[in-house]
Amino acid sequence: MTKYRKIIRLKSLNFSEQNIALSCSVSRNAVLKILKRADG
Repeated sequence: MTKYRKIIRLKSLNFSEQNIALSCSVSRNAVLKILKRADG
């Protein structure tokens, strides 16, 4: 299951999308989609 809260938290800590994807075991594209949705 995708860890939405972890992805958003890591982005707030200025992690790159690639590092977030690696640490959450998801694709970079999934990270971008989640962050876009969270941004509104």
